Amino acid sequence: MNNYGVKFDLPEELAEKAAQFPESSYGANLVTLVLKDARQVPHVSVAGRSVIKAREASAEALLSSLNPSDIVDVLSEV
Repeated sequence: MNNYGVKFDLPEELAEKAAQFPESSYGANLVTLVLKDARQVPHVSVAGRSVIKAREASAEALLSSLNPSDIVDVLSEV
């Protein structure tokens, strides 16, 4: 499996929720990640269980240091 571009995998229950959202582009879903501390990370592309990228540079930087266990919810952007 090629992991190019994959930041990390979502927890299983959140990946299943995101998979139910409408597709935004080529098998990916556009979501907002909701964190334990109530922060939100908008415009995040998820494909299957994998978090691929964020649209904004500040969100992309946050993804590189984010612990997946800090994500408590995903919200559809489509």
